Amino acid sequence: MNVTITLLPKVARLFLYQGVMIMGKTLTVKGISKNYKIGNAQVHALKSTTLEINKGEIVVVIGKSGSGKSTFLNILGGLIVPDSGEVLLDGKNLYALSEKERAKIRNQKCGFIYQSFNLINELSVINNIRLPFDIAGKPYNTKREKELLDILDLGKRRNFYPTQLSGGERQRTAVARALLMQPSIILADEPTGNLDLESGNKLMAFVKRTNIEQGQTYVIVTHDLEWLKIAHTVYRMSDGRLEREVQK
Repeated sequence: MNVTITLLPKVARLFLYQGVMIMGKTLTVKGISKNYKIGNAQVHALKSTTLEINKGEIVVVIGKSGSGKSTFLNILGGLIVPDSGEVLLDGKNLYALSEKERAKIRNQKCGFIYQSFNLINELSVINNIRLPFDIAGKPYNTKREKELLDILDLGKRRNFYPTQLSGGERQRTAVARALLMQPSIILADEPTGNLDLESGNKLMAFVKRTNIEQGQTYVIVTHDLEWLKIAHTVYRMSDGRLEREVQK
């Protein structure tokens, strides 16, 4: 099936996947700020950041190391409490909820790809990937497991442990874990940072496909400018400020 995505500036965007139009906001960010104190210095990691992310949108945030990208992503996912502002996920203000309530929403709706992998060394690759299903008490999706293991070239490593893997293999395991449950939004911190060119291209193609077929929303912070090729919207983070990039 040929799928066309039309982006409409300055109005609510419409995304077509599997023949169905969807519209509306997944994430609304209102004036979030975050400061850190390092010694006697006050570091402004985020400065009054506001944006809206539509359902089915691929948003890519670029910027130098230390510009505030990871802090921004962690606040979106309910992991770091901002000093001010609101983050609305499907209309719910994450920071008006208790930590337990935020954790429940994260488990239900968010998939995280961390720069530091966050794998459990005592679990095999396949059991690390299945962990979100175990936490949620849901049956495994073995068909999607196989697809992800094939795409990410982990089939022969499924029974290995993280300490037996290369950095790239650990990264791919973290990616598979985030994508397996098909969450409505994926928050990714340098998802291709430890991947070779071929694996990175396969991952980008998979992200593009799942976005079109399933309407998943992606927020990706990265140095890898290849992600701009599949992005619907691009922002640049500089000194804690987020500015939209105009793509040619």
